[in-house]
Amino acid sequence: MRLCWFVLLVVASPALAQPSADLTKEFQAGVDAFRLGKYDEARVHLEKARTIDPKLPGPYRFLAAVAKAQSKWTECIEDARKALELNPSSVETLDTRKVHDDCRVSAGRAPYRGPELVDSAAVAVTSNVPGATVKINSLTYGGTPMAPRPITAGKLAVEVEKRGWKPAKVEIDAPVGIVTDVDVELEADTSQQTVVEVGKGAEKPTKGWLVLPGERIEMEPGTQVIERRAPGADVWRRRVRIVAGQDTKVEPMFVNTEEREGKERVGLYVLAGGGVLLATGFGFGLAGEHAANEAREIDRVEKARDPTLPISQTGAVEPVHTRADFNAAVDRANRDALISDVAVGAGLVAVGIGAYYIYRGAKERDDAPPPFALAPTRGGAFIAKEIAW
Repeated sequence: MRLCWFVLLVVASPALAQPSADLTKEFQAGVDAFRLGKYDEARVHLEKARTIDPKLPGPYRFLAAVAKAQSKWTECIEDARKALELNPSSVETLDTRKVHDDCRVSAGRAPYRGPELVDSAAVAVTSNVPGATVKINSLTYGGTPMAPRPITAGKLAVEVEKRGWKPAKVEIDAPVGIVTDVDVELEADTSQQTVVEVGKGAEKPTKGWLVLPGERIEMEPGTQVIERRAPGADVWRRRVRIVAGQDTKVEPMFVNTEEREGKERVGLYVLAGGGVLLATGFGFGLAGEHAANEAREIDRVEKARDPTLPISQTGAVEPVHTRADFNAAVDRANRDALISDVAVGAGLVAVGIGAYYIYRGAKERDDAPPPFALAPTRGGAFIAKEIAW
């Protein structure tokens, strides 16, 4: 009995995997009608195939092509997008993306002009209120209307806000390789006194607002330098661009002065130790070179003297160096060279660690280069320190 069930399962499974006869018939009829230019007839058959199996991307793909041929741009965009969502790895993906992009442009939407969307998506945002701030996943991307911008594909939260209007948030799914258009309708916020109504000839706002934790400050538009202080912390300073009629949110991040200065002191100590090690390595390097020269000189003199003749007849000057003297000079040269290499290596490591701690412990500067830099060069390293006077 078990064997019979197994045979039945094996035989039935391929049948379940195949599309139904009605689906195949309607889909093929729609494709044939489309290729003959009979678009209305093709639409009827393809819509029937879509109804039979809504998860099959083929009918959506050809319905997009039919809509493009009939200049029904919105339907074309929606059907092409659905086909890509159902099967993003289809061999027809590139053609479907092209149909989608062509219909977007024909519908009057801003074309995508960025780098090729290989594994990324793109988002364009429009609104009934121009100049509204657009945030995607809490990051500011610009103002409305926002031209298509590349972004990581997947679930995205799009927020649109502007003073005088109630903020709106939309959850979208951005597929790979195409532009997702988001149109957000903002509702006027009557609770705020300053409301700029589009098309009513209202005066444009002349002030912007800086929003800090617990306070909202009216400021002149343009680039402003914001400074905040806290007990036991470094002064926090930033350049902020204030836009008329908009809120600019800023949250100061204070650095504990004592902890920062502690890191800086550690860096200075380690850097000084690295300098001592480098100087030691340099000194032992000179000593090793001197010992090597001495060994070479002993070797030269002894090789030039005739060992069969007395010293008085060879003209050599005592003392005459022995093999032990030569070996001792070679040993000193090797020892000093090894100490020099180790000291220089340790010194460079210490300098790097000290530089890192000095950089991490340096007082933060705005619009200025790092106070300390270490860069490798041919045969060594270049160290730079900012000096102000």
